[in-house]
Amino acid sequence: MTGADQLGDSLREHGLFLRGITRLRDDEIENLGLDPASPGLALVGNIGSSYWPCFSHSPEFGDGLADPLDRWSRRIAAEIARDFALRPLFPFEGPPYYPFQQWARRAEGLEQSPIGVLMHPDFGLWHSYRFALYGVDADRLQAVAPAVSPCRACEAKPCLHSCPVEAFDGDSYAVDRCAAYLRQHPEAECNRRGCLARYACPVAPELRYVDAQGSFHLHAFLAAHPAPE
Repeated sequence: MTGADQLGDSLREHGLFLRGITRLRDDEIENLGLDPASPGLALVGNIGSSYWPCFSHSPEFGDGLADPLDRWSRRIAAEIARDFALRPLFPFEGPPYYPFQQWARRAEGLEQSPIGVLMHPDFGLWHSYRFALYGVDADRLQAVAPAVSPCRACEAKPCLHSCPVEAFDGDSYAVDRCAAYLRQHPEAECNRRGCLARYACPVAPELRYVDAQGSFHLHAFLAAHPAPE
């Protein structure tokens, strides 16, 4: 079994996947203060609700403290990084924040969807990145063929017409309008399942988040965007 296989097995124990590997540029390494000896960066994330069973039964989920998913991600990343002598990097660390979307485009050849989430040709909008592991050996690097986004052939674009407050226009996201609606309508389906624009996408419906996960993410969004005083 190769090191990459072992890393993948360790991640799957927590419902996570080795999503893609890219090589950081010399200027990125210098700006981020990283060791240039092994410039490989492995992106780690979920596919559908893959991590939800592990996370929803974790100490972080049930302790009532802030940011349970970020704290769970830190703990898992630290354990795996220690075992494989890698350095964990997180999308929620900052400012300044690491350019995870740029890295994901390079590692997996993804494109942005009309609602901002990166579109995967197989996973649709039902995926995310929890952390990255820096210092992966160069021999694990694999060329990534550019992915063809299903959004290009989607003429109806139901994601742009499913939000009750039309928060998406294909170019921008009206965050405050979205948050205000959710606070004012606790009975709304969005509050129970998650973003309806995301659910409207016809790609990979079998990977849609379970309702509990969708609701969790939505309420985390609301906590990060409280009502103005």
